[in-house]
Amino acid sequence: MRSSGLRVRRFSSAAQERAFRWDYARRFSGQRRLAIAIFTALWIVFSIRDFPRLNVLDPAHLHHNELILLRVAAAIGMAIPVLFWTPRALDERWAVGLLSVWTISCWFATLRMLQFYPGDLGWREVYPVLMLCLFVIFMAFRLRVITAAWLIGVCVVSYLIMLYFKPVGGSVELRMESVAAHATMVPLMSVVGVLLSIPLERAARREFMYRRTLRAAKARVEAASRAVNEQNRRMQELVKEKERFFSSAYHDIQQPLAAINLFIRSARTRIRDGYAVDRELDVIEETASDILDMFKDIQDYSELGSYVPHVVSVDTHGLLTEVFEQYRETARLRGIDLRIAERRRYPPSIETDRSLFKRSVSNLVSNAIKNTSSGGVVLGWVQLNERLRVDVWDTGIGIAPAHRDAIFSEYYQINNPGRDRSKGLGLGLSIVHRAIHILPEHSMSFASVEGRGSRFSLYATVSASTPAVGARAQNGDVYTPDLTGTFMLLCDDEPTVLEGLRRLFSNAGALVYAAESMAGFEAILADDSRIPDLIVADIRLRDGATGKEVADQIRRHFAWAGVIPVAFITGELLSDHVLRDFPKPFVLLRKSSAPKDLLAEISRYVTAQRKMKFDLANDQ
Repeated sequence: MRSSGLRVRRFSSAAQERAFRWDYARRFSGQRRLAIAIFTALWIVFSIRDFPRLNVLDPAHLHHNELILLRVAAAIGMAIPVLFWTPRALDERWAVGLLSVWTISCWFATLRMLQFYPGDLGWREVYPVLMLCLFVIFMAFRLRVITAAWLIGVCVVSYLIMLYFKPVGGSVELRMESVAAHATMVPLMSVVGVLLSIPLERAARREFMYRRTLRAAKARVEAASRAVNEQNRRMQELVKEKERFFSSAYHDIQQPLAAINLFIRSARTRIRDGYAVDRELDVIEETASDILDMFKDIQDYSELGSYVPHVVSVDTHGLLTEVFEQYRETARLRGIDLRIAERRRYPPSIETDRSLFKRSVSNLVSNAIKNTSSGGVVLGWVQLNERLRVDVWDTGIGIAPAHRDAIFSEYYQINNPGRDRSKGLGLGLSIVHRAIHILPEHSMSFASVEGRGSRFSLYATVSASTPAVGARAQNGDVYTPDLTGTFMLLCDDEPTVLEGLRRLFSNAGALVYAAESMAGFEAILADDSRIPDLIVADIRLRDGATGKEVADQIRRHFAWAGVIPVAFITGELLSDHVLRDFPKPFVLLRKSSAPKDLLAEISRYVTAQRKMKFDLANDQ
């Protein structure tokens, strides 16, 4: 046998070794307790059997009482582990201690008894008890190797000392023969027993690792199963959610489209009869605006999934003023009094993402206006030490307790069974909820009384720095788009959209060259008399072409004149991530934006690019 086969390696991890010991004690606890109970009972039975045989002892040596006391003391010592074998014995150290008490009580009592019995009687009747002790230690107690080795060492050494200093009675020749025979038998049996305990412990360690690996694999399978079940549940909820959304969206979009068709037909009839059609056009424009608002909600909600906030110091007063100006006319048309709470001073600046925070406040104001039939909506703020709370109060329908856990769910609307399109798709509050969770150190709360109104509050950290003044108006000034003198190339594969955009930009003073594909720009590329100031292109075109390819080809044609700014416009739910490989400068705009907003964004972008180009020229 190789020497490596005689070694029992401990686990490298202390925690794993402790777990093995606890598992070892737990597995063999019942066997150990049963063994000490059985052998203690046998000791007591044989002690009773020995009492009538005490007359075989030499009365002159007066060993009778000592033998009785020895039998009783050993029985008590062996019974102690039985009585104290509590759940604490699941600790290997405690179990080994109890087993050691039992072994030592039995062993030393037996050694003393071996000296009491005369002649060969001790070897015939007491010596087998020693062999039985060894058997119990090695087989029934299932001690680990290190424990068995030191416990057996104590037993063997004490046995040899007893033989050397006080041999068993009888003749000198008999004593010498006993010492020669039995002094080698017990140590030899002990060595064999220890060698046998080695493979037993190694097998126990392998089984422990196998069961541990099996439990870990089972736990992983169960965790994977739970994850799959959870994913299936979420997928089912998602399917139901999409079904609910498409059903709602189909109804909500079908209604305004039907209204637009009816009023267009009415307008044509009135034009043919020579009547004015202002009313019809107003209704068509308002209805189309409702549709755009619906798609804008969907766009906003989709973009939040990949949005990375840009936290800076933001002028809170300017942001709230912009929101107020944005919805003042809408509130007036609905007969709602929208106002900003008057305070002696302006609110402090906050650390936030301006676009995302403004979108959240706008959605709260829009939601308040939609759900308020009379009274007003107040936009205010309160400073709470290092935090600023922005409040939106309304005197609307309020929120019943039954709805308070669901109002932030997608497509959920209160008191809108008829799917009034003016109330949107029910994404406003869910957008706010997601946006606030995206923004660091932001939170929100709300309080409501059914039938009396609600208050929604957004919390942000007060900024210690002064906000930079951006391109947007900070004090409520009305921005007037102006594209006078701007030469732009416009590309869109939808003829009606292409013509609508051309008219929109042309009416703002731009010179627009429009085409549905790259082939339409061949004439303008052949004439390098004027370099375009801006390229406006839809991202996805017909026949697999893309606006990125069109813009890149035009840029390469005019490479000698510098990099031409690009404005991509799309009707899809795409993020800036799809343009990560496209060289700057560029901006991504949405077809779902209102015409005035789209025109304003283009105008601001052109102005900013001109200023940047002018600054670079001055630096050179």
